[in-house]
Amino acid sequence: MSAAAEPEYQIVATLNCPDGLSVLLANHDGEALALMESKSELPDTPPRPAFRHPLLQAWQGQVRLDGKHYAVYRQDTLQPLRLKTLQALPLAERIGLACDILEPLIHLHASGKCLGRLYPETVLADIHQRVALLGEHACQTLSPERLRQELLQAEQLLRGLISAGAPERECDPELEQWLAALRDPAADAGACRRALAGLQDWLARHQRFNRQEGGRAALDHLLQRMRHSPDFPALSQAIAAINKSNNADSERLQALSSAILKDVSLTNKLLKVVNSANFSQYGGAVSTISRAIVILGFDTIRNLALSLLLFEHLHNRAHADEIRDVAIKTLFTGLLARSLASACGVREAEEALICGMLQNLGELLCVNYFRDEYRQIQMLVDAGAGVDQAAHQTLGAHYADLGAATAALWRFPERILTGMEPMPAGAVRQPQTSEMRMKALSSLCRELVCQLTQSGIDQAEASRKLLQRYSRALALEWAPLEQQLAQAQTLLSAYLAELGPEAGQGPRSQALRQARLNKSAPPPAASAPPPTAPDPTRLQATAGSAGRIAVLSAGVQDITNTLLGDYKLNDLLRIILETMYRGLGFDHALICARSGTDLPLQARFGFGEKVELLLPALRADIDSGDSLFRKALERNADMLIDDIDAPAIAQHIPAWYRQMSVAHTFVLLPLSLDKRKLGILYGDRRQAGSLAIAPEQLSLLKTLRNQALLAIRQQAAR
Repeated sequence: MSAAAEPEYQIVATLNCPDGLSVLLANHDGEALALMESKSELPDTPPRPAFRHPLLQAWQGQVRLDGKHYAVYRQDTLQPLRLKTLQALPLAERIGLACDILEPLIHLHASGKCLGRLYPETVLADIHQRVALLGEHACQTLSPERLRQELLQAEQLLRGLISAGAPERECDPELEQWLAALRDPAADAGACRRALAGLQDWLARHQRFNRQEGGRAALDHLLQRMRHSPDFPALSQAIAAINKSNNADSERLQALSSAILKDVSLTNKLLKVVNSANFSQYGGAVSTISRAIVILGFDTIRNLALSLLLFEHLHNRAHADEIRDVAIKTLFTGLLARSLASACGVREAEEALICGMLQNLGELLCVNYFRDEYRQIQMLVDAGAGVDQAAHQTLGAHYADLGAATAALWRFPERILTGMEPMPAGAVRQPQTSEMRMKALSSLCRELVCQLTQSGIDQAEASRKLLQRYSRALALEWAPLEQQLAQAQTLLSAYLAELGPEAGQGPRSQALRQARLNKSAPPPAASAPPPTAPDPTRLQATAGSAGRIAVLSAGVQDITNTLLGDYKLNDLLRIILETMYRGLGFDHALICARSGTDLPLQARFGFGEKVELLLPALRADIDSGDSLFRKALERNADMLIDDIDAPAIAQHIPAWYRQMSVAHTFVLLPLSLDKRKLGILYGDRRQAGSLAIAPEQLSLLKTLRNQALLAIRQQAAR
């Protein structure tokens, strides 16, 4: 705006700053403006400085009124900060405003600049606590004197913010520490950064989502109703068992493998996913859960198992297509979060999958277990109510409350519980921790997926607003969002193709697979269903000798690949035991070892039902007595005991083994190396005569034993 023009301005309010200059709130041609007085004349065309920041309001030009020069800023929906009106605002929100003010100051200081004027009158904020600082036109080169002045202004402003304009109010000692640091005469350009880190740390510990907002009584009632559902206890037990493995300080691989292997369907599905194109960069087929954990990592396999378990269980419920639609929306939210993780600076992509899915857990549980209430909620939403309002009115709790309470019941770790929390309204602040970044990502994906399922809205405009809301938290650009959305749609289509032709026929499923952010963009190409090639890692429930041989052969190849690289001995031995366990259908598969030449044989680890109780009980003294365990080691002879009560065998079964009462048939494969009796590979079945091993199976079983000996020899040579 030219100074010569002197257009008509309607002055709404005059704000006097402590330095004697003023800020005018004005209207011009229906536009709300903030006019900031300048000591000198300004250029007609504002330069575009290199130190731009989202929280620095852009300078639009200058105007001259009553002989004074003013820099012109758009006010939009922002209003000057009035400290005393903030008393009703929670302390955490006021601390958040303080963090927002420090962010652009840190950016300016890093660019060698300072704002020069920092007062409540030069700070704008809206009802969602979105902040913008005025003064871009007056930024100056940073000097020690100017830095000192700016830090004092910042300390005074932040103190007023935290006390809500009541300086007599006592300040939290921890917050006082960071305010005092700004006032320190020795403070340097890093003072604002340190103060921001301290305030953000305070926020991370105090600004928590209330996971029982709906009322404990209402949540307890809902959880009790779910517990009475026939399948909910089994689902809860399976998920809790997998989550429990995360808390073990040692043998995490053992605990996770055992929890997954208890569910044959989950094991097969997980191995199929691990061997899919998404993980093909690791080379070679993976036929055991133990090796999958070694290759892909504990967290990746745990999170894959949880997502498959949750989706498969709740997706396969028999009633109503609406369940399938919500389940697919849940899955797609997780797939989108995983696809966007890298672009948003989130390292744990598989954890993002879980957090994204759990964003919809409350709705998924409601549609599964409270069908009538869910339909009432949908009727209220169709009538114009918000989802949160409708859910709370019907259930007595929000979907987020129900999901969080159930996830806590299932023993999800705290970082996952944090990641599934909803974000408050308004601009999302810069995350203080990796957990908060995960929370922002999963919340963004939930909001985007909900948006994509709505008809009659401008998807491009809605997506731009969503990106703006999360711009400071995730810095996500339009192009990668479009690209990763298409990738998630491809993954969803491939997954639905495996589930059958009816899986993706619901309205939400169709909308998600065909959704575009830009109307002019072509619709996503339909992905061809994957070829139905035979899967050698899969052991069918009806598999006979051929099926078992396929599993054993794949396991032998798995172990061969592992032996060619770096490995831990116990990890490889677990792969061998798992191959035995699945390939021969043992009830238990264990490895027993000696710690020294004169010590008893002790079970170390293995797989099977209640194996943790069996391990301490299986302890054999092989230096005395006439037990089969001693004979197998002394003679280095493989033994298959068809029935422990057979007349020729009964006297050689030790009393401690009979007391365990776990099996009536078992196989012993001794581990001897250079005349050293190291241990035994053990497998059993409960019913006598049920362990028939064909010659080819026995050959592969001996190969597994030889691979164990090779691994032990290699380990000793290192």
